[in-house]
Amino acid sequence: MSLTEYQRKRNFRATPEPAAGGERGNRIFVVQLHHASHRHFDFRLEVDGVLKSWAVPKGPSLDPTVKRLAMEVEDHPLSYARFEGDIPKGNYGAGHVDVFDQGIWQPEGDARASLAAGELKFTLHGDVLRGSWVLVRTRKQGAKNQWLLIKHRDAFADARDANAFVDPRTDRPISAALRRKIWTSPSEPKPKPIATNKAIAAADAAVARWLAAAPSEKIKDAPFAPELCRSLDAPPTGTEWLHEVKWDGYRLVATVVRKQVRLWSRNAIEWTAKVPELASAIRSLDLTSAQLDGEMIVLRDGRDDFNALQARLSGSGPDELLYMLFDITHLNGKSLRDLPLLQRKAILHALLVAHPRASLRFSEHHIGDGAAAFAQAISAGLEGIVSKQADSPYRSTRSGAWAKIKQRPSDEFVVVGYTEPKGQRDGIGALLLAQPRNGELVYVGRVGTGLDNEQLNALRKRLVSWVVSKPSADLTLMARRDRPLAIWVKPKLVVEAFYQGIGGHGLLRQPAFKALRADKSVAQILASAGAGPMKQGGDTVQAGAGAVTRGIRARLPTPKQKPLAATTGSTRKSVESLSGNADKVAITHPERMVFPEANITKGEVAAYYRLIAPWLLREIADRPLSVVRCPDGSADTCFFQKHAGKGWGDRVLGVTVREKQGQDKYLCIEDETGLMQLVQMNVLEFHPWGATAADSEHADRVVFDLDPGKSVPFARVAAAARDVRKQLKSIGLESYLRTSGGKGLHVVVPLNPPAPWDEVKAFAQGVAQAMAQLRPDAYVSVAGEKNRRGRIFVDWLRNGRGATSVACYSLRARPTAGVAMPLAWTELSKVRSGDAFTLVNAGEKVRRRRTDPWAAIATTRQRLPKFR
Repeated sequence: MSLTEYQRKRNFRATPEPAAGGERGNRIFVVQLHHASHRHFDFRLEVDGVLKSWAVPKGPSLDPTVKRLAMEVEDHPLSYARFEGDIPKGNYGAGHVDVFDQGIWQPEGDARASLAAGELKFTLHGDVLRGSWVLVRTRKQGAKNQWLLIKHRDAFADARDANAFVDPRTDRPISAALRRKIWTSPSEPKPKPIATNKAIAAADAAVARWLAAAPSEKIKDAPFAPELCRSLDAPPTGTEWLHEVKWDGYRLVATVVRKQVRLWSRNAIEWTAKVPELASAIRSLDLTSAQLDGEMIVLRDGRDDFNALQARLSGSGPDELLYMLFDITHLNGKSLRDLPLLQRKAILHALLVAHPRASLRFSEHHIGDGAAAFAQAISAGLEGIVSKQADSPYRSTRSGAWAKIKQRPSDEFVVVGYTEPKGQRDGIGALLLAQPRNGELVYVGRVGTGLDNEQLNALRKRLVSWVVSKPSADLTLMARRDRPLAIWVKPKLVVEAFYQGIGGHGLLRQPAFKALRADKSVAQILASAGAGPMKQGGDTVQAGAGAVTRGIRARLPTPKQKPLAATTGSTRKSVESLSGNADKVAITHPERMVFPEANITKGEVAAYYRLIAPWLLREIADRPLSVVRCPDGSADTCFFQKHAGKGWGDRVLGVTVREKQGQDKYLCIEDETGLMQLVQMNVLEFHPWGATAADSEHADRVVFDLDPGKSVPFARVAAAARDVRKQLKSIGLESYLRTSGGKGLHVVVPLNPPAPWDEVKAFAQGVAQAMAQLRPDAYVSVAGEKNRRGRIFVDWLRNGRGATSVACYSLRARPTAGVAMPLAWTELSKVRSGDAFTLVNAGEKVRRRRTDPWAAIATTRQRLPKFR
């Protein structure tokens, strides 16, 4: 492809048109209205680094029965896609140029080969021009190649042409706002469905047969659980698979019951009031009952833009919301779930063809040749594709019939250092990355590619204030010659990077920077690997040598508290007797001060756990367990530990758990003796998995940790807990409440039967994100102290495989010796803080209560919702 002819025809000292330039590889298209000697539309597609161009005298038509002449002209530079203005008289093409429409396009097969063959089929994702099209070269050729531009019959077929979107008074393209009004205005006559020829009539007949044979069904006015995707490294092959664009937006399901439209997130949080324009568009389809599945997105410059979508939902963005529909499971009293996917999509397609709406779009697909579909998506700048078995029924599970394939693998890493820049590079040379392995941070490589100058300088300003003399990571994999060049920093920053696998030396291959992860803390990265840092008072702590250290000395004075004996009936004499009883665990040094500011000793800690053992064991027995050990008391170094080892005691067991690098033995106990052996080893906190040792691959608990910012009063945390409970109750889930022993509250959902970890984590994340999106002034679903300012972090990260949350009745290694106390919902109004219960008053609280508020949790039978 060459710009020689384009440049030969123009004097760039006299015309404002660009001579060259433009960003290559985004697969853009543009249509420009050109008032030259003859008014026409210029239709341009990016192919091999230039804009292949055709002059369309009458403009594109959305009517499949209309063929528009398209005269091939010289190739234009990619930068021409943004050109608007006047070409002066005396210059080639003199006249005014406006951008009429723009977006991205996807060819079917190889674009270059198709153009050479004289037939190019493609899909447009624009504001006006959408769906499937074809350019066909005619046999009648002259000085310029003549083509026909034809719209295919699909959900975006329409009786109008491009001139319907041009202001007749000014002959200029109408505004985007007016364009939307034309598409949706009730005063406009509805476009006539194009269903006159034999092919469409046959398709309609097939759809009618499928609907007639479908079983009758009455659906509830409630959400349904969507089908989920598994992840694949490469697209599947064969014609039994179809492939769709993986849209970057929010998954929404829509229900219509007795003509009432409601929209729901994938986790069953209602969105109807949040996106009324989409509800209105579905309402105009005039359906009695339906269930639709799709993705809500925003297109900006022809591409889906997640940031623009978030801005639009927060009220600060002007973009139009689009609902990319890709499935239908119920239509007007008929269940479609057991129909093959291709038949369901044909029914959905026919519905949208009959009732075209600007904001409701059919998600096109290609059958077979997954590698080509994936390559086209990536070349268009998209995230990837979703591949689906063409004959599969719709199942509200992760059945494997749907799969997502992304461009490049990526992961999260802890920044442990950086290098100085060389040559013309600004800021830093590269970030030094580490990941947790076997209980410690391990250096895994460096990344410098993908960072621009602004990011390099911004990173430098942050990192220089964290410089330390010694590394916080194991450097076994780092070449000795590189170590003197490293500048080590405290591990406070998390980044996400692409990479092409792991090399023979254990280092990342071809890493490239993707993003800063302000929503992730180092504590979460380490905790997700099972050996992470503790987080106290919002301080992320340093990791190294298999342990995480931090100080938790109180920043505010705490009044001296009476020993446990004052309220529980325990005495120092009875505590001391624990060490002298042969059939009990010996508690050494019971006089050692563990909570100095609360005046609580190791012996009193042991007495508390002996007292509370029957209730605590319900929460931690026979589960993989992580613990917090404080050998020198809570005000000094503490360790987060998960692996079993020698010296713990004969009743501290090890349960084999699968890990990325193989298998390992996690701590596990099953009785009071095991509990007390851990206490003797200076364990203060107990953090069980949300799964049993017998079935570690399925979670039987979902935990929402409500973590408030420093300025948020506890009354708002209590209100947040009620809000979470209300949302869960609306989808049939009972939940239980406990204080965290720190600042917040936990809302816990039992699952019986248990569910796979990925489903539980996705459910929890969806609930948290939906709450944050519906109440951005009150909630946030992204971790980090700066994100919590004035808001409450709905922490869903406790629900990944290997993640843990504190057990009911466990102490917290904090100055007040707070206790995570289970509560009845009716008690919430009487609680004044997340650490209202401490070692001092917890025993009395348990002794005086009439009923156990969590007595029914073990027998509560409920599962992640299957909304049908």
